[in-house]
Amino acid sequence: MDALRARLPADWRVALEPEPVLGGEMLCVRAGPAAAPPLLLVHGLGQNGFTDWLPVMPALARDWRVLAVDLPGFGYSSASSARLSPTQFARVLERLLAREGRGPAAVAGHSMGGAVALRLAAEFPERVAMLLLVDVAGILHRTAFTKHMARLPLEGLPEPLRQPAERLRDLGQRLVERVFGLPLDAEGALRDNEWLWPLVMRDRSSINAGLALVDEDFSAALPAVRQPTQIIWGEADPIAPLRTGELLARRLPRAQLHVMRGIGHAPMHQAPQDFQALLLRVLREPPQPLLPASRRLPPADGPLPDLRCIGEADRRFSGRYREVWIERCNALRLTDVVAQRIVLRDSSVEMTGVQVRADDGVALDAAGSELLATACDFSGRIAVRSDGCRLDLAGVRLQAGGFALQALGASRVVASVSEISDAWYRGWWHEDRELQNEVLDPRAPLRPASPATPATPAPAAPAPAAAPSGSSRS
Repeated sequence: MDALRARLPADWRVALEPEPVLGGEMLCVRAGPAAAPPLLLVHGLGQNGFTDWLPVMPALARDWRVLAVDLPGFGYSSASSARLSPTQFARVLERLLAREGRGPAAVAGHSMGGAVALRLAAEFPERVAMLLLVDVAGILHRTAFTKHMARLPLEGLPEPLRQPAERLRDLGQRLVERVFGLPLDAEGALRDNEWLWPLVMRDRSSINAGLALVDEDFSAALPAVRQPTQIIWGEADPIAPLRTGELLARRLPRAQLHVMRGIGHAPMHQAPQDFQALLLRVLREPPQPLLPASRRLPPADGPLPDLRCIGEADRRFSGRYREVWIERCNALRLTDVVAQRIVLRDSSVEMTGVQVRADDGVALDAAGSELLATACDFSGRIAVRSDGCRLDLAGVRLQAGGFALQALGASRVVASVSEISDAWYRGWWHEDRELQNEVLDPRAPLRPASPATPATPAPAAPAPAAAPSGSSRS
């Protein structure tokens, strides 16, 4: 502590304070005028703790009463063998802000800290005046996030992130094995047996928090965040893909995304001056939310055109169309497309902000294709029909008079913070599921994956029922 104080400006207050939620002590660093508006800084994974924010803290302390912490298990704070989840950390920070007694604070979170800040704003809105989110990790379903992490070159990672990345890469391999029916799911055992968690996670705070982070479901939290939100993202972030920033900007009610070109996961270290200038500016400005494409695109003068893409690669499309037909195309991107129907055949496509309203038909009809969809809306009698596809849906809304999703041939679907409203289910959807010859019923238990499982006749549609407690929306 003496060495830490010697590194910091003399007028900053540094103290280890009792932490009543998880126990032990938590490091708190206060800087800036006592009468200035409060700003809480929340760090990400790694034992650097609050010092990740040091490059910009002096500038922030000119206009804000800055409060930076080492979360329990990190930096100078006490270790904890409890599950270090965003929900737990949000409870810790709520008690801290309550003790401060200064009214709602602006809260800035980086990486895991951004997820903690989101949970804090959703669960304790009276404590948060506004949000500043930087390269938030953990919003995607753990399968989508882990598969992304599994592709990382570990040699290029900062040292504090290398150990959790290695653990997540190992988790990714286990998930791949689980896809092929091997009974290896150690993480599931930890989730289902609370007594086992402290035995395995003692003195492994980064791994503990990393696994708890990717296991958390933010589906209900995002629409509950009503505070103005500014989002800063490194375009080249290999850990938390820019796709997550697009999702948050399009699904949080009052949010704006600012992209730093050529920057990775830690802009405060990789481009400190540019990051500081952007940070100071957006903290003073209200966000300018992005309107849905249907409200931004000019109305059509006449009949809507059709879009045909056959045997092409690396194309970009936006605009209003009647029907979009994509066949044998690779690396296509549809951004802010509004259509009455989309058909995919043997193609790989990314969609962002796409809106399809099919009325009595099928909104998205896909066969033999890979789809990465972010913040899209599909509405029809059947919202999505999949025949032998791999679908990665994040922040996607499926609205259907009949089925939200119908699978013909075997299809793999990963859904992150998504939403369903059809004749049998209304609620959130955040899971990894295999479907074949059936319609989606999120209430049905997941069954072990096995490529050798023979096709079975499609079952009768489930009887209409109210959404389960805690999952429906009024």
